[in-house]
Amino acid sequence: MMDDKKIKDVTPGPKFDVFVESIEEEIRNENWQNLWNKYGKLVSTLFVGSLLTIGVYNMWKQRTASEIEAMSHRYSMVQNMLNSGNAEQALPQIKELATSAKEPYKTLAKMTYASILREKSDKAAITQYKQISEDKKADKMFQELAYILYVNTCIDLMPPKEIIKELDGFIETLSTKYVSGIWEMFAMEALAFCYIKYGKNDLAKEVLLKIAKTPDIPPGMGERAKDLANML
Repeated sequence: MMDDKKIKDVTPGPKFDVFVESIEEEIRNENWQNLWNKYGKLVSTLFVGSLLTIGVYNMWKQRTASEIEAMSHRYSMVQNMLNSGNAEQALPQIKELATSAKEPYKTLAKMTYASILREKSDKAAITQYKQISEDKKADKMFQELAYILYVNTCIDLMPPKEIIKELDGFIETLSTKYVSGIWEMFAMEALAFCYIKYGKNDLAKEVLLKIAKTPDIPPGMGERAKDLANML
């Protein structure tokens, strides 16, 4: 009985548990304080930096959206001028957009400028379309369309000898690169015109008949292709 009582007396009680917990808490607090002293400023800096980054990104996003909206509005105004027959009035704004606007409005402005030059039979349109087709910053869709318009403009504005020199290799490019792209029909039409200029009327007729038989092509293109094929 005596031994049992002694054992009970030395067994840790509730007060001892509280004491141990308090020591562990102090150790945890001390470790936390040491960690904070070591890394606290860095963590605070990173946190504040993250908030600033998020804030700057949101400001940039809003600014970009507002800039795009402004560019869209300006380009719409230019298009309205062109549709109203005021190309000369719109020209300074088109040139300015082609220089300072962000994509895609920058390339759109360049394309519009080239089309105005083409309507004036100005050979500078050829250079303009060629530059767009080679511009790696422009969207691939615009590059491809500019390439096709480059070929068509050469055919429209250049004498036969210059065309053959300028368009050397374009037949192969048009017939292989644009087989199934978004501009396929326009490329095929340009290919047919190239064949005609090179005196290859049989090949031109073959391409034109293929265009004429294609369903859901742009309005007027089928009829035009059919008429040209019959003429050949």
